[in-house]
Amino acid sequence: MQLPRGMRGHGPNWRDVGDDLAAARATLSLVGVLVAIQIVLAALGGVDRVPQLYLDLGLSRNGLAHGKVWELATYGLIHANWLHLALNSAALLALGPRLERIGGLRLWGWLMLGGLLAGGGLHLLADGGGDRPLVGASGCVFAAVLWLTGVSPGSRMWPVPVSGKSLGIGMLLASGGLMLVNPALGLPVLSDWGRALASALGDSLFEVSHACHFGGGLIGWMAARWTLRPPVTLEKLQRDRRRREKA
Repeated sequence: MQLPRGMRGHGPNWRDVGDDLAAARATLSLVGVLVAIQIVLAALGGVDRVPQLYLDLGLSRNGLAHGKVWELATYGLIHANWLHLALNSAALLALGPRLERIGGLRLWGWLMLGGLLAGGGLHLLADGGGDRPLVGASGCVFAAVLWLTGVSPGSRMWPVPVSGKSLGIGMLLASGGLMLVNPALGLPVLSDWGRALASALGDSLFEVSHACHFGGGLIGWMAARWTLRPPVTLEKLQRDRRRREKA
């Protein structure tokens, strides 16, 4: 397996990064679609002028209860504002080319879809009862991060000066912990901790769907373990056959 260039040393080779980005057709296409959608939404006036559009395309329990099953996919295509889009797009452009080159287009597609569905599903279970719908592609971003750090746990992902393993586990534990202490979840004691955190760090701490992040990251972590599974050999198949015949 070829390691991501940006994960081999202390810094990236910018020419290699540029080459990877230029060849990442799927990632560039996805970001292009996200930007085009945001341009249309901004031209319509954004969430202040067309709130119903966000309610129809964003993900919520209420929407699914009314048969809007498309929300499971469309929520990842819209963003709350340009800053929200810029953060997710920058992460996709940083991670997507590596993912396409190392894992291939098929794995890229499954990770994006898996991160989207798992992130949205866990959000509905843990944090989807509020009035505000979930929007954004952060579940896909976390899936990509956890896959990349999972397939190369000893390498370093620039510019974070920690190993891939530490980064991945840290992100997964942080998002999972914040998901559990979210006061909206209503867990005894943990909700009190969440309210204390919100009081100290600001109410915006739980305006982010940590459940979505955790769900997407979990998909990436599991996909990395599947990628690194021992290959099936003829010797192993013959050994399994002999074991079944003896039974």
